[in-house]
Amino acid sequence: MSIYSNERVEGFLHTDGRSMRNGRGEEIRLRGWAAGNWTNPEGFLCGDVRRPWAMDDPAQPPARFDRARSMEDSVRLLCGSEYAKKFWPRWYRSHLGEADIRAMAGYGYNSVRLPLNARAFLPEEPGFTWNEDSFAMLDDVLDWCERYRLYAILDLHTAPGGQSGIKCDDGLKSMPLFFLEEESMERSIRLWEEIARRYKDRWIVGGYDLLNEPVAPCEWFHLIPQLAAYYDRLVPRLRAIDKNHMLTIEGAAAATNMEIFDHNYDPKCNNWCIHVHFYGLSPERRSLFRYLEPSLRLNVPVWLGEGGGNAQEISALLEAADSLGMGFNLWSWKTSMTPDGKLRRDPVQYALPKGWDQLLDFFNGAGPRPGYTECQAIFNEMLENMKFENCTLSPEQHSIVLRRPGRRVPAAAYEPHTGTFSSGWEYGNPYDFRTEDGTRLLLRDGTPPPRRDMPFSRPMHFRWNPLDDLLLELDMGGYASYSLLNVREPCGVRVMVRARERSILHISCGDMEKLIPLERSTEFVPVEAFTLPPAEEHRVRVEAVEGRIQLESVEFL
Repeated sequence: MSIYSNERVEGFLHTDGRSMRNGRGEEIRLRGWAAGNWTNPEGFLCGDVRRPWAMDDPAQPPARFDRARSMEDSVRLLCGSEYAKKFWPRWYRSHLGEADIRAMAGYGYNSVRLPLNARAFLPEEPGFTWNEDSFAMLDDVLDWCERYRLYAILDLHTAPGGQSGIKCDDGLKSMPLFFLEEESMERSIRLWEEIARRYKDRWIVGGYDLLNEPVAPCEWFHLIPQLAAYYDRLVPRLRAIDKNHMLTIEGAAAATNMEIFDHNYDPKCNNWCIHVHFYGLSPERRSLFRYLEPSLRLNVPVWLGEGGGNAQEISALLEAADSLGMGFNLWSWKTSMTPDGKLRRDPVQYALPKGWDQLLDFFNGAGPRPGYTECQAIFNEMLENMKFENCTLSPEQHSIVLRRPGRRVPAAAYEPHTGTFSSGWEYGNPYDFRTEDGTRLLLRDGTPPPRRDMPFSRPMHFRWNPLDDLLLELDMGGYASYSLLNVREPCGVRVMVRARERSILHISCGDMEKLIPLERSTEFVPVEAFTLPPAEEHRVRVEAVEGRIQLESVEFL
Protein backbone atom coordinates (compact mmCIF):
# COMPACT_ATOMS: atom_id res chain seq x y z
CA MET A 1 0.00 0.00 0.00
CA SER A 2 1.42 3.39 -1.03
CA ILE A 3 2.26 6.00 1.62
CA TYR A 4 -0.07 8.33 -0.33
CA SER A 5 -3.02 5.94 -0.39
CA ASN A 6 -6.48 6.91 0.84
CA GLU A 7 -6.49 3.54 2.58
CA ARG A 8 -4.01 5.00 5.04
CA VAL A 9 -6.49 7.69 6.07
CA GLU A 10 -7.42 5.97 9.31
CA GLY A 11 -7.19 7.15 12.90
CA PHE A 12 -5.64 10.29 14.35
CA LEU A 13 -2.79 11.69 12.28
CA HIS A 14 0.34 12.25 14.34
CA THR A 15 4.00 13.00 13.84
CA ASP A 16 6.82 10.57 14.51
CA GLY A 17 10.15 12.31 14.20
CA ARG A 18 10.24 13.81 10.71
CA SER A 19 7.35 11.73 9.32
CA MET A 20 3.57 11.57 9.78
CA ARG A 21 1.71 8.42 10.73
CA ASN A 22 -1.90 7.34 10.86
CA GLY A 23 -3.74 5.74 13.76
CA ARG A 24 -2.31 2.33 12.84
CA GLY A 25 1.25 3.65 13.00
CA GLU A 26 1.72 3.51 9.21
CA GLU A 27 3.60 6.33 7.52
CA ILE A 28 1.43 8.58 5.36
CA ARG A 29 2.55 11.49 3.24
CA LEU A 30 -0.09 14.16 2.73
CA ARG A 31 -0.99 15.32 -0.74
CA GLY A 32 -4.05 17.35 -1.47
CA TRP A 33 -5.70 20.67 -2.27
CA ALA A 34 -7.06 23.58 -0.30
CA ALA A 35 -10.67 24.66 -0.58
CA GLY A 36 -9.54 28.22 -1.20
CA ASN A 37 -12.25 30.89 -1.60
CA TRP A 38 -14.67 28.78 0.43
CA THR A 39 -15.16 30.76 3.66
CA ASN A 40 -12.36 33.20 2.78
CA PRO A 41 -12.95 34.33 -0.83
CA GLU A 42 -10.29 36.50 -2.41
CA GLY A 43 -11.68 38.89 -4.99
CA PHE A 44 -9.11 38.35 -7.72
CA LEU A 45 -9.94 34.61 -7.72
CA CYS A 46 -13.70 35.23 -7.68
CA GLY A 47 -14.20 37.62 -10.56
CA ASP A 48 -12.64 40.89 -9.44
CA VAL A 49 -9.92 42.55 -11.47
CA ARG A 50 -6.58 41.90 -9.81
CA ARG A 51 -4.99 45.06 -8.53
CA PRO A 52 -1.28 45.72 -8.06
CA TRP A 53 0.42 44.54 -4.85
CA ALA A 54 1.00 48.21 -4.05
CA MET A 55 -2.76 48.59 -3.57
CA ASP A 56 -2.36 46.79 -0.20
CA ASP A 57 -2.08 50.18 1.48
CA PRO A 58 -2.72 50.21 5.24
CA ALA A 59 -4.06 53.74 4.94
CA GLN A 60 -6.77 52.72 2.44
CA PRO A 61 -9.99 50.78 3.08
CA PRO A 62 -10.50 47.54 1.16
CA ALA A 63 -11.68 47.80 -2.43
CA ARG A 64 -15.29 46.85 -3.13
CA PHE A 65 -14.66 43.19 -3.99
CA ASP A 66 -11.11 42.33 -2.93
CA ARG A 67 -11.82 40.20 0.20
CA ALA A 68 -14.70 38.59 2.06
CA ARG A 69 -15.69 41.61 4.15
CA SER A 70 -15.70 44.01 1.21
CA MET A 71 -17.59 41.44 -0.88
CA GLU A 72 -20.13 41.19 1.93
CA ASP A 73 -20.62 44.96 1.98
CA SER A 74 -20.96 45.00 -1.80
CA VAL A 75 -23.59 42.24 -1.82
CA ARG A 76 -25.59 44.12 0.82
CA LEU A 77 -25.35 47.34 -1.19
CA LEU A 78 -26.29 45.68 -4.47
CA CYS A 79 -28.85 43.10 -3.35
CA GLY A 80 -30.27 44.33 -0.04
CA SER A 81 -29.87 43.26 3.58
CA GLU A 82 -32.22 40.26 3.52
CA TYR A 83 -30.43 38.78 0.53
CA ALA A 84 -27.05 39.45 2.12
CA LYS A 85 -27.97 37.58 5.32
CA LYS A 86 -28.47 34.37 3.34
CA PHE A 87 -25.64 34.92 0.88
CA TRP A 88 -22.69 33.41 2.75
CA PRO A 89 -24.47 30.20 3.85
CA ARG A 90 -25.45 29.69 0.21
CA TRP A 91 -21.91 30.50 -0.98
CA TYR A 92 -20.30 28.04 1.48
CA ARG A 93 -22.55 25.17 0.43
CA SER A 94 -22.30 25.89 -3.29
CA HIS A 95 -18.54 26.38 -3.29
CA LEU A 96 -17.66 23.16 -1.45
CA GLY A 97 -20.03 20.22 -1.73
CA GLU A 98 -19.91 16.47 -1.45
CA ALA A 99 -19.08 16.21 -5.15
CA ASP A 100 -15.90 18.27 -4.60
CA ILE A 101 -14.69 16.03 -1.76
CA ARG A 102 -15.56 12.88 -3.71
CA ALA A 103 -13.64 14.16 -6.74
CA MET A 104 -10.52 14.97 -4.70
CA ALA A 105 -10.45 11.44 -3.32
CA GLY A 106 -11.21 9.99 -6.73
CA TYR A 107 -8.21 11.71 -8.29
CA GLY A 108 -6.01 10.13 -5.61
CA TYR A 109 -5.50 12.83 -2.98
CA ASN A 110 -5.60 11.94 0.70
CA SER A 111 -6.16 15.31 2.38
CA VAL A 112 -7.87 18.67 2.04
CA ARG A 113 -6.99 21.92 3.75
CA LEU A 114 -10.12 23.74 4.87
CA PRO A 115 -9.52 27.52 5.19
CA LEU A 116 -11.72 28.94 7.93
CA ASN A 117 -12.69 32.59 8.20
CA ALA A 118 -12.99 33.46 11.90
CA ARG A 119 -15.94 35.75 11.16
CA ALA A 120 -17.91 32.82 9.73
CA PHE A 121 -17.77 30.98 13.08
CA LEU A 122 -17.33 33.77 15.63
CA PRO A 123 -19.26 36.88 14.50
CA GLU A 124 -17.64 40.26 15.06
CA GLU A 125 -19.86 41.17 17.99
CA PRO A 126 -19.25 41.64 21.72
CA GLY A 127 -18.91 38.40 23.61
CA PHE A 128 -18.63 34.88 22.21
CA THR A 129 -21.64 33.73 20.22
CA TRP A 130 -20.96 30.86 17.83
CA ASN A 131 -22.49 30.67 14.36
CA GLU A 132 -24.09 27.25 14.58
CA ASP A 133 -25.01 27.20 10.91
CA SER A 134 -21.34 27.49 9.94
CA PHE A 135 -20.38 24.71 12.34
CA ALA A 136 -23.18 22.54 10.91
CA MET A 137 -21.83 23.21 7.43
CA LEU A 138 -18.31 22.24 8.59
CA ASP A 139 -19.72 19.07 10.19
CA ASP A 140 -21.17 18.08 6.82
CA VAL A 141 -17.80 18.58 5.11
CA LEU A 142 -16.05 16.46 7.74
CA ASP A 143 -18.65 13.72 7.27
CA TRP A 144 -17.85 13.70 3.53
CA CYS A 145 -14.12 13.65 4.25
CA GLU A 146 -14.64 10.59 6.43
CA ARG A 147 -16.83 8.93 3.81
CA TYR A 148 -14.27 9.42 1.04
CA ARG A 149 -11.15 9.17 3.25
CA LEU A 150 -9.52 12.58 3.17
CA TYR A 151 -7.77 13.97 6.21
CA ALA A 152 -9.16 17.47 6.82
CA ILE A 153 -6.71 20.14 8.00
CA LEU A 154 -8.61 22.94 9.74
CA ASP A 155 -6.84 26.15 8.77
CA LEU A 156 -7.47 29.45 10.57
CA HIS A 157 -6.99 31.37 7.37
CA THR A 158 -8.39 34.67 8.54
CA ALA A 159 -7.99 35.46 12.22
CA PRO A 160 -9.81 38.24 14.12
CA GLY A 161 -8.33 41.59 13.11
CA GLY A 162 -6.25 40.11 10.30
CA GLN A 163 -2.86 38.47 10.91
CA SER A 164 -1.08 38.85 7.56
CA GLY A 165 -1.22 42.48 6.51
CA ILE A 166 -2.42 41.58 3.00
CA LYS A 167 -5.93 41.12 1.65
CA CYS A 168 -6.02 37.32 2.03
CA ASP A 169 -6.48 37.74 5.81
CA ASP A 170 -9.84 39.54 5.37
CA GLY A 171 -8.64 42.31 7.67
CA LEU A 172 -10.20 45.68 8.24
CA LYS A 173 -7.20 47.18 6.49
CA SER A 174 -3.90 45.91 5.10
CA MET A 175 -2.03 45.72 8.38
CA PRO A 176 -1.79 42.84 10.91
CA LEU A 177 -4.11 44.29 13.53
CA PHE A 178 -4.29 40.82 15.12
CA PHE A 179 -0.88 41.41 16.75
CA LEU A 180 -1.77 44.94 17.79
CA GLU A 181 -5.05 44.11 19.53
CA GLU A 182 -5.12 41.94 22.64
CA GLU A 183 -8.84 41.35 22.14
CA SER A 184 -8.26 39.89 18.65
CA MET A 185 -5.61 37.47 19.89
CA GLU A 186 -7.80 36.33 22.77
CA ARG A 187 -10.78 35.86 20.45
CA SER A 188 -8.63 33.71 18.20
CA ILE A 189 -7.61 31.51 21.14
CA ARG A 190 -11.22 31.21 22.26
CA LEU A 191 -12.18 30.15 18.73
CA TRP A 192 -9.51 27.44 18.73
CA GLU A 193 -10.69 26.25 22.13
CA GLU A 194 -14.22 25.96 20.76
CA ILE A 195 -13.00 24.06 17.69
CA ALA A 196 -11.02 21.73 19.95
CA ARG A 197 -14.06 21.07 22.18
CA ARG A 198 -16.19 20.19 19.17
CA TYR A 199 -13.68 18.11 17.22
CA LYS A 200 -11.23 16.65 19.73
CA ASP A 201 -12.66 13.16 19.14
CA ARG A 202 -12.95 13.36 15.32
CA TRP A 203 -10.00 11.48 13.84
CA ILE A 204 -10.81 12.60 10.29
CA VAL A 205 -9.56 16.06 11.34
CA GLY A 206 -5.92 15.55 10.40
CA GLY A 207 -4.65 18.63 12.17
CA TYR A 208 -5.06 22.24 13.22
CA ASP A 209 -3.29 24.87 11.10
CA LEU A 210 -3.04 27.52 13.80
CA LEU A 211 -2.50 30.71 11.75
CA ASN A 212 -2.23 31.24 8.01
CA GLU A 213 0.60 33.33 6.53
CA PRO A 214 1.19 35.58 9.54
CA VAL A 215 3.13 38.84 9.28
CA ALA A 216 3.54 38.70 5.50
CA PRO A 217 5.10 42.05 4.40
CA CYS A 218 8.61 42.79 5.61
CA GLU A 219 7.59 46.13 7.13
CA TRP A 220 5.88 44.14 9.90
CA PHE A 221 8.76 41.79 10.70
CA HIS A 222 9.31 43.54 14.02
CA LEU A 223 6.22 41.56 15.11
CA ILE A 224 7.90 38.17 14.60
CA PRO A 225 8.72 37.77 18.35
CA GLN A 226 5.04 38.37 19.09
CA LEU A 227 4.13 35.62 16.61
CA ALA A 228 6.30 33.12 18.49
CA ALA A 229 4.87 34.31 21.81
CA TYR A 230 1.32 33.86 20.48
CA TYR A 231 1.98 30.21 19.59
CA ASP A 232 3.50 29.64 23.03
CA ARG A 233 0.36 31.12 24.56
CA LEU A 234 -2.13 29.27 22.32
CA VAL A 235 -0.72 25.73 22.32
CA PRO A 236 -0.99 25.01 26.10
CA ARG A 237 -4.58 26.21 26.16
CA LEU A 238 -5.39 24.08 23.12
CA ARG A 239 -3.65 21.04 24.61
CA ALA A 240 -5.65 21.41 27.83
CA ILE A 241 -8.68 20.40 25.74
CA ASP A 242 -7.32 18.34 22.83
CA LYS A 243 -4.23 16.14 22.97
CA ASN A 244 -5.17 14.14 19.88
CA HIS A 245 -4.61 16.41 16.92
CA MET A 246 -1.44 17.36 15.07
CA LEU A 247 -0.63 21.08 14.98
CA THR A 248 0.85 22.81 11.94
CA ILE A 249 2.78 26.00 12.65
CA GLU A 250 3.59 28.66 10.06
CA GLY A 251 6.40 31.18 10.26
CA ALA A 252 6.39 34.82 9.19
CA ALA A 253 6.77 36.19 5.64
CA ALA A 254 3.72 34.22 4.49
CA ALA A 255 5.04 30.94 5.96
CA THR A 256 8.52 31.15 4.42
CA ASN A 257 10.61 32.64 7.26
CA MET A 258 12.16 30.07 9.62
CA GLU A 259 13.16 32.50 12.38
CA ILE A 260 10.60 31.39 14.97
CA PHE A 261 11.57 27.71 14.79
CA ASP A 262 14.05 27.74 17.64
CA HIS A 263 12.23 25.55 20.17
CA ASN A 264 9.62 22.82 20.60
CA TYR A 265 6.17 24.43 20.40
CA ASP A 266 4.36 21.33 21.66
CA PRO A 267 6.45 19.83 24.48
CA LYS A 268 3.41 18.12 26.06
CA CYS A 269 2.46 16.06 23.00
CA ASN A 270 5.32 16.49 20.49
CA ASN A 271 2.74 16.33 17.71
CA TRP A 272 3.42 19.26 15.40
CA CYS A 273 5.07 20.11 12.10
CA ILE A 274 6.70 23.07 10.36
CA HIS A 275 4.28 24.37 7.75
CA VAL A 276 5.73 26.32 4.81
CA HIS A 277 4.30 27.80 1.62
CA PHE A 278 5.89 27.42 -1.80
CA TYR A 279 5.28 30.04 -4.46
CA GLY A 280 7.96 30.98 -6.99
CA LEU A 281 10.48 28.36 -5.87
CA SER A 282 12.79 26.92 -8.47
CA PRO A 283 11.75 23.25 -8.96
CA GLU A 284 14.83 21.64 -7.42
CA ARG A 285 15.90 20.18 -4.07
CA ARG A 286 18.11 23.06 -3.03
CA SER A 287 15.07 25.38 -2.98
CA LEU A 288 13.88 23.34 0.01
CA PHE A 289 17.10 23.05 1.99
CA ARG A 290 16.38 26.13 4.14
CA TYR A 291 13.32 24.33 5.52
CA LEU A 292 15.29 21.21 6.33
CA GLU A 293 17.63 22.73 8.90
CA PRO A 294 14.99 23.47 11.57
CA SER A 295 13.24 20.21 10.72
CA LEU A 296 16.41 18.23 11.37
CA ARG A 297 17.30 20.23 14.47
CA LEU A 298 13.84 19.94 16.06
CA ASN A 299 13.09 16.47 14.63
CA VAL A 300 9.68 17.41 13.22
CA PRO A 301 8.21 17.06 9.71
CA VAL A 302 8.03 19.79 7.09
CA TRP A 303 4.71 20.07 5.29
CA LEU A 304 4.45 22.16 2.13
CA GLY A 305 1.01 23.34 3.12
CA GLU A 306 0.24 25.76 0.28
CA GLY A 307 1.57 26.62 -3.15
CA GLY A 308 0.74 26.81 -6.80
CA GLY A 309 1.87 27.77 -10.27
CA ASN A 310 2.69 26.05 -13.54
CA ALA A 311 1.82 22.37 -13.24
CA GLN A 312 5.09 21.11 -14.78
CA GLU A 313 7.21 23.19 -12.42
CA ILE A 314 5.08 22.30 -9.41
CA SER A 315 5.32 18.61 -10.27
CA ALA A 316 9.12 18.80 -10.44
CA LEU A 317 9.28 20.72 -7.14
CA LEU A 318 6.94 18.25 -5.42
CA GLU A 319 9.01 15.33 -6.66
CA ALA A 320 12.05 17.00 -5.09
CA ALA A 321 10.04 17.54 -1.88
CA ASP A 322 8.95 13.91 -1.90
CA SER A 323 12.59 12.82 -2.04
CA LEU A 324 13.11 14.81 1.18
CA GLY A 325 10.05 13.33 2.90
CA MET A 326 7.76 16.36 2.51
CA GLY A 327 4.05 16.14 1.73
CA PHE A 328 2.14 18.93 0.00
CA ASN A 329 -1.09 20.85 -0.41
CA LEU A 330 -1.91 23.00 -3.44
CA TRP A 331 -3.90 26.22 -3.79
CA SER A 332 -6.62 26.40 -4.95
CA TRP A 333 -9.09 23.64 -5.79
CA LYS A 334 -11.77 25.94 -7.19
CA THR A 335 -11.78 29.49 -8.58
CA SER A 336 -13.76 31.48 -11.08
CA MET A 337 -12.63 31.89 -14.64
CA THR A 338 -11.14 35.28 -15.40
CA PRO A 339 -13.56 38.16 -16.07
CA ASP A 340 -12.79 37.83 -19.80
CA GLY A 341 -13.78 34.16 -19.73
CA LYS A 342 -10.33 32.56 -19.80
CA LEU A 343 -9.38 29.50 -17.79
CA ARG A 344 -6.87 29.79 -14.97
CA ARG A 345 -4.52 27.01 -13.87
CA ASP A 346 -6.81 25.70 -11.14
CA PRO A 347 -8.39 22.25 -11.62
CA VAL A 348 -12.03 23.32 -11.05
CA GLN A 349 -13.37 26.60 -12.42
CA TYR A 350 -16.76 28.20 -12.79
CA ALA A 351 -18.00 30.70 -15.32
CA LEU A 352 -18.83 34.19 -14.13
CA PRO A 353 -22.48 35.11 -14.63
CA LYS A 354 -23.96 37.19 -17.40
CA GLY A 355 -23.92 40.84 -16.45
CA TRP A 356 -20.76 40.49 -14.37
CA ASP A 357 -19.08 43.25 -16.37
CA GLN A 358 -21.73 45.68 -15.10
CA LEU A 359 -20.78 44.84 -11.53
CA LEU A 360 -17.09 45.22 -12.33
CA ASP A 361 -17.75 48.67 -13.76
CA PHE A 362 -19.53 49.59 -10.56
CA PHE A 363 -16.82 48.07 -8.32
CA ASN A 364 -14.18 50.07 -10.14
CA GLY A 365 -16.06 53.37 -10.27
CA ALA A 366 -16.67 53.18 -14.00
CA GLY A 367 -20.42 52.68 -14.10
CA PRO A 368 -23.75 52.98 -12.26
CA ARG A 369 -25.13 50.47 -9.81
CA PRO A 370 -27.50 47.95 -11.47
CA GLY A 371 -30.95 47.45 -9.92
CA TYR A 372 -31.57 45.18 -6.92
CA THR A 373 -33.43 42.51 -8.88
CA GLU A 374 -30.80 42.45 -11.61
CA CYS A 375 -27.97 42.15 -9.06
CA GLN A 376 -29.72 39.34 -7.21
CA ALA A 377 -30.10 37.43 -10.47
CA ILE A 378 -26.39 37.90 -11.22
CA PHE A 379 -25.29 36.56 -7.83
CA ASN A 380 -27.84 33.72 -7.96
CA GLU A 381 -26.32 32.62 -11.25
CA MET A 382 -22.84 32.84 -9.74
CA LEU A 383 -23.83 30.60 -6.83
CA GLU A 384 -25.29 28.06 -9.23
CA ASN A 385 -22.27 28.15 -11.54
CA MET A 386 -19.81 27.34 -8.75
CA LYS A 387 -21.41 23.99 -7.89
CA PHE A 388 -19.03 21.22 -8.90
CA GLU A 389 -21.38 19.70 -11.45
CA ASN A 390 -21.54 23.03 -13.31
CA CYS A 391 -17.79 23.70 -13.36
CA THR A 392 -15.13 23.19 -16.02
CA LEU A 393 -12.55 20.57 -15.01
CA SER A 394 -8.87 20.26 -15.96
CA PRO A 395 -8.10 16.62 -15.07
CA GLU A 396 -4.76 16.66 -16.91
CA GLN A 397 -3.32 18.71 -14.05
CA HIS A 398 -3.73 15.76 -11.71
CA SER A 399 -1.78 13.44 -14.03
CA ILE A 400 1.09 15.94 -14.03
CA VAL A 401 1.10 16.76 -10.31
CA LEU A 402 0.58 13.17 -9.15
CA ARG A 403 3.10 11.70 -11.63
CA ARG A 404 0.57 9.43 -13.28
CA PRO A 405 -0.05 8.13 -16.82
CA GLY A 406 -0.89 10.96 -19.17
CA ARG A 407 2.11 12.90 -17.91
CA ARG A 408 4.72 14.53 -20.12
CA VAL A 409 7.95 15.17 -18.22
CA PRO A 410 10.41 17.80 -19.50
CA ALA A 411 13.85 16.21 -19.67
CA ALA A 412 15.28 18.71 -17.16
CA ALA A 413 12.77 17.48 -14.56
CA TYR A 414 14.53 14.16 -14.10
CA GLU A 415 14.11 12.31 -10.84
CA PRO A 416 15.93 14.14 -8.02
CA HIS A 417 17.08 11.17 -5.94
CA THR A 418 20.84 11.03 -5.46
CA GLY A 419 22.43 8.50 -7.80
CA THR A 420 19.83 8.57 -10.56
CA PHE A 421 21.98 10.63 -12.92
CA SER A 422 25.61 10.67 -13.98
CA SER A 423 27.24 13.13 -16.32
CA GLY A 424 30.13 14.97 -14.67
CA TRP A 425 29.42 18.32 -16.34
CA GLU A 426 31.17 21.04 -14.31
CA TYR A 427 30.24 24.23 -16.13
CA GLY A 428 26.67 24.99 -15.13
CA ASN A 429 23.85 26.04 -17.44
CA PRO A 430 22.05 29.24 -18.51
CA TYR A 431 19.65 29.14 -15.55
CA ASP A 432 22.08 27.89 -12.87
CA PHE A 433 19.57 25.09 -12.45
CA ARG A 434 20.52 21.91 -10.56
CA THR A 435 24.19 22.69 -11.09
CA GLU A 436 25.18 20.41 -8.22
CA ASP A 437 23.94 17.41 -10.22
CA GLY A 438 26.65 17.63 -12.87
CA THR A 439 24.17 17.33 -15.73
CA ARG A 440 24.48 19.34 -18.91
CA LEU A 441 21.36 21.42 -19.52
CA LEU A 442 21.21 23.46 -22.72
CA LEU A 443 18.78 26.04 -24.03
CA ARG A 444 16.31 24.74 -26.57
CA ASP A 445 17.09 25.87 -30.13
CA GLY A 446 15.94 29.44 -30.72
CA THR A 447 15.32 30.21 -27.03
CA PRO A 448 16.84 33.55 -26.02
CA PRO A 449 19.17 33.41 -23.02
CA PRO A 450 17.80 34.66 -19.67
CA ARG A 451 18.28 38.35 -19.07
CA ARG A 452 21.08 39.02 -16.63
CA ASP A 453 19.96 42.59 -16.01
CA MET A 454 16.90 41.38 -14.11
CA PRO A 455 16.92 42.45 -10.46
CA PHE A 456 16.80 38.82 -9.31
CA SER A 457 19.64 36.38 -8.82
CA ARG A 458 17.60 33.48 -10.18
CA PRO A 459 15.60 34.62 -13.22
CA MET A 460 14.31 31.08 -13.56
CA HIS A 461 11.86 31.76 -10.74
CA PHE A 462 10.11 34.41 -12.78
CA ARG A 463 9.54 32.58 -16.06
CA TRP A 464 6.34 30.69 -16.75
CA ASN A 465 7.88 27.34 -17.67
CA PRO A 466 11.69 27.33 -17.89
CA LEU A 467 11.76 23.53 -17.74
CA ASP A 468 10.51 23.49 -21.30
CA ASP A 469 13.34 25.84 -22.33
CA LEU A 470 15.99 23.30 -21.33
CA LEU A 471 17.34 20.16 -22.98
CA LEU A 472 19.30 17.43 -21.21
CA GLU A 473 22.47 16.29 -22.98
CA LEU A 474 23.94 12.92 -22.06
CA ASP A 475 27.36 11.70 -23.14
CA MET A 476 28.28 8.02 -23.20
CA GLY A 477 27.47 6.55 -19.79
CA GLY A 478 25.28 9.46 -18.74
CA TYR A 479 21.75 8.64 -17.63
CA ALA A 480 18.65 10.11 -16.00
CA SER A 481 15.55 8.56 -14.43
CA TYR A 482 11.88 9.52 -14.53
CA SER A 483 9.25 8.22 -12.14
CA LEU A 484 5.62 7.26 -12.60
CA LEU A 485 3.18 6.47 -9.80
CA ASN A 486 -0.11 4.63 -9.41
CA VAL A 487 -0.21 2.86 -12.80
CA ARG A 488 -3.57 1.10 -12.92
CA GLU A 489 -3.58 0.08 -16.61
CA PRO A 490 -0.79 -0.69 -19.11
CA CYS A 491 1.03 2.52 -20.01
CA GLY A 492 3.34 3.28 -22.92
CA VAL A 493 6.67 5.14 -22.70
CA ARG A 494 7.89 7.52 -25.40
CA VAL A 495 11.10 9.52 -25.43
CA MET A 496 11.67 12.63 -27.55
CA VAL A 497 15.37 12.50 -28.45
CA ARG A 498 17.96 13.52 -31.01
CA ALA A 499 21.52 12.28 -31.50
CA ARG A 500 24.38 14.75 -31.88
CA GLU A 501 26.45 11.91 -33.35
CA ARG A 502 25.84 8.24 -34.10
CA SER A 503 24.61 6.90 -30.76
CA ILE A 504 22.87 4.06 -28.95
CA LEU A 505 20.03 4.89 -26.60
CA HIS A 506 19.17 2.51 -23.77
CA ILE A 507 15.75 2.75 -22.09
CA SER A 508 15.05 0.47 -19.14
CA CYS A 509 12.63 -0.10 -16.28
CA GLY A 510 13.14 -3.11 -14.04
CA ASP A 511 13.47 -6.18 -16.27
CA MET A 512 12.28 -4.29 -19.35
CA GLU A 513 14.81 -2.66 -21.64
CA LYS A 514 15.28 -1.49 -25.19
CA LEU A 515 18.38 -0.54 -27.20
CA ILE A 516 17.79 1.95 -30.01
CA PRO A 517 20.52 2.92 -32.50
CA LEU A 518 20.27 6.59 -33.54
CA GLU A 519 21.78 8.45 -36.46
CA ARG A 520 22.87 12.06 -36.10
CA SER A 521 19.88 14.39 -36.45
CA THR A 522 18.94 18.03 -36.11
CA GLU A 523 15.33 17.17 -35.22
CA PHE A 524 13.86 15.48 -32.18
CA VAL A 525 12.23 12.16 -32.97
CA PRO A 526 9.80 10.09 -30.88
CA VAL A 527 11.15 6.75 -29.72
CA GLU A 528 8.60 4.25 -28.46
CA ALA A 529 10.10 2.14 -25.68
CA PHE A 530 7.82 -0.48 -24.09
CA THR A 531 4.57 -0.83 -22.21
CA LEU A 532 4.65 -0.56 -18.44
CA PRO A 533 2.45 -2.98 -16.48
CA PRO A 534 0.23 -1.87 -13.57
CA ALA A 535 2.29 -1.00 -10.48
CA GLU A 536 2.44 1.48 -7.62
CA GLU A 537 5.68 2.96 -8.96
CA HIS A 538 7.93 2.72 -12.01
CA ARG A 539 11.31 4.34 -12.65
CA VAL A 540 12.31 4.62 -16.28
CA ARG A 541 16.02 5.12 -16.93
CA VAL A 542 17.28 6.74 -20.13
CA GLU A 543 20.98 6.25 -20.91
CA ALA A 544 23.42 7.05 -23.69
CA VAL A 545 25.45 3.85 -23.90
CA GLU A 546 27.31 5.15 -26.94
CA GLY A 547 27.69 8.59 -28.48
CA ARG A 548 25.92 11.75 -27.34
CA ILE A 549 22.18 12.39 -27.18
CA GLN A 550 19.86 15.22 -26.20
CA LEU A 551 16.54 14.59 -24.47
CA GLU A 552 13.55 16.90 -24.83
CA SER A 553 10.95 14.98 -22.81
CA VAL A 554 9.70 11.62 -21.59
CA GLU A 555 6.02 10.87 -22.08
CA PHE A 556 3.89 8.31 -20.27
CA LEU A 557 0.95 7.58 -22.56
